[in-house]
Amino acid sequence: MSDESNTNKDDDGRADAIAATLVISIIIYGLYLWLSGMPS
Repeated sequence: MSDESNTNKDDDGRADAIAATLVISIIIYGLYLWLSGMPS
């Protein structure tokens, strides 16, 4: 039973890490697009 909960926690942690990476990447890409459109 503890093996199942550890596996679930590992899967949740992996999903959280992927989601956080995606969110940060989208924010950085949005800032890049916004700043690249500004006149220099």
